[in-house]
Amino acid sequence: MEAFYLTTPIYYANDLPHIGHAYTTIAADSIARYQRQQGREVFLLTGTDEHGVNIERIAARNGGSATDHVDRIANSFKQLWQQLDIGYDRFIRTTEPAHHRAALALWQRLQDSDDLYRGTYTGAYCAKCEAYYQPDELVDGACPVHASPCDVVSEENWFFRLSHYQDALERLVRDTPFVQPESRRNEVLAVIRQGLRDFSVSRRNVRWGVPVPDSSDEVIYVWVDALANYLTGVGYPGDGACFERWWPAQLHLVGKEIIRFHCLYWPALLLSAGLPLPKQVFAHGWLTKDGQKISKSTGNTINPFALVDEFGSDAVRYYLLRNVAFGQDGDFTRRGFVDRYNAELANGFGNLVQRVTSLASRYGVCRSETDGALSDAAASAHSRQARAFGDLALHEAVAAADDFVRDVNRYLQVASPWDLARNGQVQQVQAVLAEAVKGARVAAELYAPIIPRAAAEASRRLADGPEVGEPLFPRVRVDNSLLV
Repeated sequence: MEAFYLTTPIYYANDLPHIGHAYTTIAADSIARYQRQQGREVFLLTGTDEHGVNIERIAARNGGSATDHVDRIANSFKQLWQQLDIGYDRFIRTTEPAHHRAALALWQRLQDSDDLYRGTYTGAYCAKCEAYYQPDELVDGACPVHASPCDVVSEENWFFRLSHYQDALERLVRDTPFVQPESRRNEVLAVIRQGLRDFSVSRRNVRWGVPVPDSSDEVIYVWVDALANYLTGVGYPGDGACFERWWPAQLHLVGKEIIRFHCLYWPALLLSAGLPLPKQVFAHGWLTKDGQKISKSTGNTINPFALVDEFGSDAVRYYLLRNVAFGQDGDFTRRGFVDRYNAELANGFGNLVQRVTSLASRYGVCRSETDGALSDAAASAHSRQARAFGDLALHEAVAAADDFVRDVNRYLQVASPWDLARNGQVQQVQAVLAEAVKGARVAAELYAPIIPRAAAEASRRLADGPEVGEPLFPRVRVDNSLLV
């Protein structure tokens, strides 16, 4: 079976991880877990993007070194991924010597292709985005992403011939599923058809980065540096066997704000370097909170560490995957979080496991046969989930598991093993409960990529026992005033 290499963006080390970082990474982890469940070899890469003028400035403002700053931020990401049960295979940092070698090897290939040339740039530069903007891209003269003033920059540096790849990129985006979902594909096509401009790939007077060969006062543009991480992560350039095993990536997951870099710059750089292209870039939407843009300046933030501490990692994973149609924008509300937790985790899967193990422990189960009443529903749920993961409709993958739990609960209500027990029909009771136990095991399999802790514990309890334990998801009782 073909190897499956997928990546999150490497997250910019300007500040501690936020809920948006958690959203992307939980999505990537659920995809990786599902692919592993299907028997594929999977490599999940995540990490931190640690170079650039913005990092220099933040570290200086905080009175410390850039090294100390990025070390602290990288460690906070690792801590959060541990709390959220993210099973990554490699956490890459762009300050690693191995990554420096990869960035320089990519640079050399660009030079060998004659796609680098000297030029002068004058215009707006957003240090937060680490990106230049043309006048028509600014919004009221400010950065279109951060709405903050841009630096006015004029400097001579190296440029990349992006315009040389105009036709190739249009064919790639128009004729293949390289950019998904469809709305993002259309956005990228619109940008291409406006005409692609060459872009600057080095920076003067920046020291925190990968030095440009034979140019002591320039570093490689942080986005070229950062994008190369996808090569570094699987052994480029030194470990040819590893690189050949995993590259090209099957899937890059990114937020929609960085599609220009991943859907235009990145494939053009790879074409220039003579390296295979990733199979797909999927750009998901943004999270808002209570209908408002999440912003540290307004205090409208969601602390993922605190959310995990309060509700547990599975609840956070479940809500983010279930509540938002993957690819679209979605809104986080505390009331919505608690309502879904109680209705679908506590009263749904959690209650099913508690109910089945309690009944089976009391009445026993038939070891030789079941009535097979849930077989079609189980097959349908597996098929539906396979389609959903294939389409990256992660919310539908969760819904498939939710609906099957309802099927099992409905089966129990109709079969009424408690009534059969009152009538002394022991064999029928045990056959019904055997089917219900089997159904609960299927539910645990369906949930395994989504809520791995609870699914694993449910599978353990539903094994040879079954064993009754504490509720997997105790109901949350919160005063209404605390839900808003």
